[in-house]
Amino acid sequence: MTEALRQWLLGIVGASLLCAAAEQITPKGAVKSVQRAVCGMVTALALVSPLLKLDFASYAEHLSAYRVEAETLTEDADEIAAKLSRTIIAEELRAYILDKAASLGTEVTAAEVTLHWSDEGIWYPTEVRIDGEYSAALADVIEAELGVGAAGQHWSANEDD
Repeated sequence: MTEALRQWLLGIVGASLLCAAAEQITPKGAVKSVQRAVCGMVTALALVSPLLKLDFASYAEHLSAYRVEAETLTEDADEIAAKLSRTIIAEELRAYILDKAASLGTEVTAAEVTLHWSDEGIWYPTEVRIDGEYSAALADVIEAELGVGAAGQHWSANEDD
């Protein structure tokens, strides 16, 4: 890339020097007007010469490849963001359950929240696994505050598995 830029700049400088020399040796009159027009065209050609050498088919292929790569990276970023938000929400709900259990005087050693993606585009809790003795008060809080009914609450002291 830098070599191409160097060649382009050398072309412009060379054309400018050639035109300056021609300007000095050309006599006044009609010939000088033609010489200036020709020098203007030579300088313009030197400026646009990279465009004349450009392989448009290759450029289109590279542009298409970059577009596909950008879409893939965007999809990957969206997926990572969704997983991260899911993890953060699950952790906040777990902490909420443990705090509520402590404030209610219920002995709970751990809590795990299962989330699902809604049609509205949000994560919502569907299941809660709690390590500890069953507490009706905590079960009611989980149902009222998190929307997880008795069927979605699994207490370790109540399960046989």
